[in-house]
Amino acid sequence: MRIALILQRSLQALFITSTALLVSCSSFGPSTIERDRMDYGLSLNTSIKQQLLGNIVRLRYMEAPIFVDVASVINQYSLSGNIDAGIGFNSGNNTGSLGAGGRWEDRPTITYSPISGRKFSESLLTPIAPESLFALVQSGWSTELMFRLTVAQINGVVDANPPLQADPRFREMLSVWNRLREARIIALRRSSNLNEKAKIVLYVNDVELDEQTREDLLFLQETLGLRKGAKEFTLSYGLISNDPDALVVLTLSILDMMVDLARLVDVPQQHIDEGRTFPTFVDTGLGGHLLKVHSSLEEPEMPYVAIRERGYWFYIDDRDLMSKRTFGVLQILLSLTDSGDAAIGPVLSIGG
Repeated sequence: MRIALILQRSLQALFITSTALLVSCSSFGPSTIERDRMDYGLSLNTSIKQQLLGNIVRLRYMEAPIFVDVASVINQYSLSGNIDAGIGFNSGNNTGSLGAGGRWEDRPTITYSPISGRKFSESLLTPIAPESLFALVQSGWSTELMFRLTVAQINGVVDANPPLQADPRFREMLSVWNRLREARIIALRRSSNLNEKAKIVLYVNDVELDEQTREDLLFLQETLGLRKGAKEFTLSYGLISNDPDALVVLTLSILDMMVDLARLVDVPQQHIDEGRTFPTFVDTGLGGHLLKVHSSLEEPEMPYVAIRERGYWFYIDDRDLMSKRTFGVLQILLSLTDSGDAAIGPVLSIGG
């Protein structure tokens, strides 16, 4: 009886353990989705921010930027186990044993793709199309932020170009443009004809304008040299306009934006004194700073993004909303320039 009882209990333990292992294996695949999607998504986002900040800092020291895309992530999981049980008898004494073992393997394979050649040219050296820029502004993106970040000049009115400060009229024009957009006085109109340029339209017919709107329209016309009474102005890329019915906008490429922002990075004074880089540019125009990147010997506690370069930590403070917004928009603009396979993003494959 005693032997039978031992055998019965051992078999029960073996059945329970093996059942638990089978259940865990049957639900192993679905359980990885939530963890893998969040973990890899967070890691990719952090890596993208660090790479962008690292390139801006390196541009500050006159180094060429290097971008490496994550083309694919293939992760292979493996879970195996073994269970054994046995009963033995020796000189009237009975003994029993029960054992289990397992092995877990996580084997990620990550493919990297450096951005170079034609892809580098298209992504980083191509100026933002004026039509795309004004469409973003019309859809609600900040006029001040988008124009200051992406526009060098409009009809000859120049924004800050380190080491030169901005024409005061440029910054004032941004506020005027924003008010007119919110009042639905000014807007972008596209044509179905691909050969026809987009136009900026003033919707002032049969509208009773208040004093502020009248002043804004007059300021815009005088500042940009637009013909008074005209309601439509062609929009194009270029340097200077000689046409009173045209808006000629000199936009920047992603690399141009990064170079301008690099001049704002706060580097150690010792590096400036030793001739490693130029003095930090301080924008004294209206609107405050676009981006502040701090440097410190000590690792920051809770940064928005931080990298270590040349023995220092360079970081954006998580409490600096303007810098975070500028950096985030730059990320979005960089992603919008991707084409082909790069626009799809990295492929994540999980196998078991």
